[in-house]
Formats: sequence, C-alpha cells, structure tokens
Amino acid sequence: MAARATPLTFDSGRKQIFVVGNEAADADSLVTAYAIAAFLDSSEVQGVALAQIPREEFRLRGDSLQLFKEAGSEVLEDGSPGKLHFWDEIDWKAVDGLDSRRLVLTDHNKMTAQVARHFEGRVQWVLDHHAGGGSYPDAKSDIDESLGSASSLAAEQFMARGIDGMPLELGVLLAGVILLDTRNFDPKENKGTPRDRAAMDRLAAFVPKIGHDAWYKQLMHARKDVSHLSVRELMLLDTKVVTLRGLQVAFASMMSAMPEVMSKASGCEAFKETARSLARDRGYKAVVCLFPKDKATGKKGLALVPLESSEAEGVLCSDLVKELLGTPGNLPQELRENVLYQTQGLVETGFQLEHMPDLEPLEAYSIKADVSRKTLLPLAMNLSKI
Repeated sequence: MAARATPLTFDSGRKQIFVVGNEAADADSLVTAYAIAAFLDSSEVQGVALAQIPREEFRLRGDSLQLFKEAGSEVLEDGSPGKLHFWDEIDWKAVDGLDSRRLVLTDHNKMTAQVARHFEGRVQWVLDHHAGGGSYPDAKSDIDESLGSASSLAAEQFMARGIDGMPLELGVLLAGVILLDTRNFDPKENKGTPRDRAAMDRLAAFVPKIGHDAWYKQLMHARKDVSHLSVRELMLLDTKVVTLRGLQVAFASMMSAMPEVMSKASGCEAFKETARSLARDRGYKAVVCLFPKDKATGKKGLALVPLESSEAEGVLCSDLVKELLGTPGNLPQELRENVLYQTQGLVETGFQLEHMPDLEPLEAYSIKADVSRKTLLPLAMNLSKI
C-alpha cells in the first residue's frame, strides 16, 4: 500500500546504529541494510537503514521494486520503501551531533568517502561477501567472499534467534535476493555455495506458492527489464565508485549487452559523451562500463571513458587496459589466491581482453564472459600500488 516516507527523527533514549549497503544500491545492499537495521532495532538501539542513492533513483531497480511490493512493505507512490532512508533525505548536521552513533556496513567492507565523512572511526560491524576486509580491525566482521549473496549472512543472524521469529516481510526480501544472487543455484552459473543453500533452505517457507523456479524467473525479468531506461539511467542503475590514484572512478555494471546500448545511445560517440556528462555531473574522473555477455560473440563488453584522455584519468584507464592485457602472468599472488579468480578461471586464462576497433572513438573491448565486477575491481584497485 502507498505510504509516506517515515521521517527520520532520533530517539534520545536509544543509541543510533546506521546500517548502509554499498553505493551501487543493488537489491542485496538495500535488503541487507533494511533487514539488519530491523534486526538491531530494540529498546536500546534505534536501527536506521540507509541507501547511498537519492530516493528518485530507486525506481530504476526493477527487482527491488517488485521485492518490496511482494513482501508487503509500506511503499510510496514511486514504489520505494517508506522505512528505508535515502542519502538525499538525511539531516547530516543532526547525524553528526549524535556522539554515540555507530555504523554497520553490509554488502561491502570499506566506507565510501561520503559515508566516511560522517562515520570515521565508528564502524561497529561488517557483513560482506566481497574481497578485502581488514579495514576496521576493531569491528565485528562477518566476511565470506565465496558467498553468492550477503543476504545469506543477514538471514543467518535471524536464524540464530530462531527462524520462527522472522517477520514475513524480511523473510520474503532475503529469500528473493538470495535466489537472484545465486541465479537460483544454477550449477552452470556457479554463484551459490552450500552456505547460501543452507540459508535459502531455512527461508523456504517465505517463497511464494508459485515456487522457487517461477519466482526466480519473475524477479530476474524485473531486474533485466530496462527497456524504459535511458543510457544515463543504465549507467546509474548499478554503479560503484572507487578511488584509484586519488581519482574517483565509477564502475557501472550495465544490464544490456554492448550492441544494444550503443544502438540506444545512437552510436559510440554519443555513448561516450553521455558517460562524460555523467562524470562531470557526479565528480567522477572516469566511467568504466562492464556489459553482460553478447549472445553473438559469447563474450562480455568493457568500455572505458576518461573525463579527459590527456589527463591523469586517461593514463589510469590506459594502465588498467595494460594490466588486463597482461593477465594471467602479471597477477599478484593475492589475486591468484582469490576464490573468485580461481572459480572464474582467471588464474589460468586471464581476462582475455580484445580491442574492438570498430567501436572507436570509444575505447571498447571484449572480455571473458566469466568476468564480473567483483573480479574486475580488485585488479583495478591494484593500480594504486603500481
């Protein structure tokens, strides 16, 4: 049912713990932040779920729109959850005045710059399934980078209390995300682990009557149906921003194959200008787009758009390409030991990057179909050490 956003007021009788997912604000990040905030909420703790995007961008996420609706959450007319707080709605001066405030990170293990401005030294807990960790040695840490979904970790917290006590809303949300992130445990996708499966089995009662398979297809269709989105909105849909050599770089996981996006953009030059316009508006120095597998080639696509080719960001993009071309021989030992690098065969084959000159002036490449942003980012982060 439609509702108004719950105003964020602070209870002086409780300690505030803010729970935030990663900046891409995908379904896993949104749901884990929402669920863990509810898990922590008590007579002594005010759990506050945060999303690192403006509320107006929630509508871009079709899978999250459907999940929160199916879960019976109170949603606004635009489909966004009323009890989820968005970055543009927060009174940050009031937040900074809360001396006892603490932070929980879900679906990532290092604060973004905008989060760190308000929570430096206040991270209490990390629940994540990405490589890295160790940034907050004093915080409680639940990190398993082999997992398909961080929602499995969130579900485990409720299971420890007894699954009978889990609200229907949260059970549906967590079950739906686990199915999405593990690709319904399809062995060909190799994204689900026994730990994910154990969590999903405990959540079986929250799966709609249509069953796992049909529900998964519905949710995945909602995730992939981006026909109504502009190219700029596709870049915003699932983007993570990292700092490389002191530069802010956006890594966008696109939801349509490269040929489809170039057609929607009316050509490679127009796509390039759209990326640069987004970079100028958001303060990025480069935008790196990873496209899903093209059925015609069997490979994914990669496009790199520096704000200025002749500046430091142009050198950064060129160096990233060199690193990708040099794999697997140049992989540092820590990446050779990375579980996903081994699962995706990158230790043996590398990224299989190939230049696509027909897409110039766009700097575009084909890349091994198994590659994901979770394996692209660690190699990119390694550039800061070179």
